[in-house]
Amino acid sequence: MDKYVSSFKGIIPRTFGQIIAVTRSQVDKKHLITCSFIEIYNENVHDLLGNDIKTNLSLKENQNKGLIIEGLKTIIVKSV
Repeated sequence: MDKYVSSFKGIIPRTFGQIIAVTRSQVDKKHLITCSFIEIYNENVHDLLGNDIKTNLSLKENQNKGLIIEGLKTIIVKSV
């Protein structure tokens, strides 16, 4: 049954599974995997991991860092 269910996983779980598999295979290096999850709809940006997903976040451009979403929550990923 596990095989059947895993074949229907979406792009996000599959992507994290691949990233985690690659980083685990590189035993001579240390990795830190972080994730943020946003929704952009009708020019509104919402943090789907934040405390209030209805809050519209603002986009800013930084010359050194590129595009920044102020107040965006980032979490450490350890497994799919």
